[in-house]
Amino acid sequence: MNSKRISVFAAGGGKIFLACFSDEEPGTQGPRRVSQPELRQAFSAGWMIESIRPIRFETRPDFKEMTFSEGGPKSWFLIARKTA
Repeated sequence: MNSKRISVFAAGGGKIFLACFSDEEPGTQGPRRVSQPELRQAFSAGWMIESIRPIRFETRPDFKEMTFSEGGPKSWFLIARKTA
């Protein structure tokens, strides 16, 4: 994760809403998995993390090319505010 690249799009006080696959999602299919500590590190400078909470992505029931956890892929939803 690179919050410096994201900073270009947010003015001071701007917010980012980020959903990403969690490292708790088994397997290697789909997007790269991200840990909560990795999110905290990526947004440690110039951002205030307002929340990180677990969510599930919804997948199409007819999509059989990849398999994910029952209930949908385990993911994180982050809200952070730019401070600098």
